Amino acid sequence: MMRYLVTINDYETRNDVIYYIIYLNCQNAFKTLYKRYSDLKALNDQLQQKNNEFKLKLMLPRFPKKKMFGRTKNSQSDIKTRGLELQQYLETILNIPSIWSFQFLKEYLPKVQQIDETCRLEQINTEYSKDLCWLQMDELKKSFLQRQDLFQSNKKNNQKGNKTSGYYQRYHFTINEFIIQNDYVQYLIILTDTKKTTKYQFEMRYSNLRDCHLLLEKQQFKNCLPQFPKRRLIGQTIHNPQQIQDRQDQLQRYLNQIFSVQEFVESEPLVYFITRIKLEGKSIRQGQAERVSQFSQQVNGSSFNVSQGMEELREQKSI
Repeated sequence: MMRYLVTINDYETRNDVIYYIIYLNCQNAFKTLYKRYSDLKALNDQLQQKNNEFKLKLMLPRFPKKKMFGRTKNSQSDIKTRGLELQQYLETILNIPSIWSFQFLKEYLPKVQQIDETCRLEQINTEYSKDLCWLQMDELKKSFLQRQDLFQSNKKNNQKGNKTSGYYQRYHFTINEFIIQNDYVQYLIILTDTKKTTKYQFEMRYSNLRDCHLLLEKQQFKNCLPQFPKRRLIGQTIHNPQQIQDRQDQLQRYLNQIFSVQEFVESEPLVYFITRIKLEGKSIRQGQAERVSQFSQQVNGSSFNVSQGMEELREQKSI
């Protein structure tokens, strides 16, 4: 299903140059653009470059060619025909979600109001109780205070000579599993977005992460990139379970290091990396019981259980 609809059925002439009037529609927004053929050709060139540089492997549509003889602007029929060709081209590329994160493309997209996910307490399969409600609120409060402590701790650490002072890490990665497929290892990675209520599970090879690191090396950062886990010089990691585990730990540490620096997080390679995960990864929305349990980690390390808490409340009332 297409998100963006493109219409080009008109144009205007400025200083003997044709500007196509492009109308973009989506469900919640509308935008009008005035673009020359050369502007759209430059867009196509950038897209082709990113397709190769990021190894996107996209089957991009063919960009409308120039006329072999004569000039398009001298014929209204040719102008109309080219407009329809550009319309078809634009509608195809603007409906490829994986490229929406690129800055050069954002100029073309209408600004759609994004509603952030919020933590919502869903109905539990149990009898409603004011005691349970207050219990949840108390645990949520404890969770909030713990996250504030974590924020302050990160802030102090960042102020110790780090150029990214004040940045609170949003994305965290965990790698606990892997799958051996034919001649390579597929790592099962969990992305936790601290601003959302959804986690994302995705699969990625060592080589995919290395490609991302190579893209980061081409950027001009003020901060030094952490070292990417090295390849084995002899033999294959796949044949040694302990080496797979070691690499798994190294990749997890690497991901959390690069996503702890704001300058890296805001770079084009990592913005695309997160966008791709959220588009193609498996979302894991936590149930209420699981969230309340997670939010209720106590200082002494014990975990609070909602059902157990309800039983304790009922026992106290009976006494």
